[in-house]
Amino acid sequence: MKKSLVFFLFISIQVLAQQVPFKGKLLDAKTKEAVVYANISFLETTKGISSTEDGTFFMNIHPKYLNGKIHISCLNYKDTIVNASSLNNRILYMQPKQNVLEEVVLKKKVNRSFVKDKVKKRVHGVHSAGMRMMAKYFPKDKKNKYCNYLSKVTLYFSKRNNKKSKFRVRIFSKDEKTGLPKDDLLQVNLPVTIKEKQIAVTVDVSAYDIEMPKNGLFIAFEKLFIPFNEYAKKQTESKNDVFYAPVIGFTKYRYRKPKERTYYFVKGNWRKSALNEVRRFKSYAPAISLTLTN
Repeated sequence: MKKSLVFFLFISIQVLAQQVPFKGKLLDAKTKEAVVYANISFLETTKGISSTEDGTFFMNIHPKYLNGKIHISCLNYKDTIVNASSLNNRILYMQPKQNVLEEVVLKKKVNRSFVKDKVKKRVHGVHSAGMRMMAKYFPKDKKNKYCNYLSKVTLYFSKRNNKKSKFRVRIFSKDEKTGLPKDDLLQVNLPVTIKEKQIAVTVDVSAYDIEMPKNGLFIAFEKLFIPFNEYAKKQTESKNDVFYAPVIGFTKYRYRKPKERTYYFVKGNWRKSALNEVRRFKSYAPAISLTLTN
């Protein structure tokens, strides 16, 4: 027993000895206010963290990661790539995007609405290390003829490991060339808090007048790697993994013509889910429904 304890302590000390603190702060270059919940990712890895409410971030990493590059992204700010060593223990001033408001056209309102992709079947939790965002593609179809504006987004979660936590909803246009998520259609930082073991959250987006594009759009669940969301840790000789809530759900739909619906943002890039290529999983997609109205 004593030998086992000594061995465990030795391994723990070895792991901690390999870790160094990586910390800093993100501020708006113009207002000097904190940049909240920015994604801070080590390129070509699944390592990353998010800035907190005061713009700071902290994590323990292996020293080798300080030789790499960091990709920083946040809603309404220009994507930034810097050397990890130059960001450590420093303040980085993020450049805000210049958003141009489109012309507003007033139309007669008629009370019509319908829900795309109602969740009717069992929801399975999806754990994915290093996944920053999971997006679901919503194509435009005949049902959009009279209901073209986004009203509500409902996301479903697994009860397991879902403590009180925060996440962010993002809405993206579709890139004509790549078919991947492109520009933010929702120009508002929209963090959402989920209660412990809550299985569904509905977010009202009707106030933002987002119209469904001709080639459809993506609704994305963005995980926040902040201390508030931690629910477990796994320590090994080579790394120190932290697991974050909430756990987004996956469910089966009755698609007449299964299409590529699931996309991940990982290692600094958007990519199609491998599930899109597996026949038995083609009808599965993130458990997200969208309410449209006129």
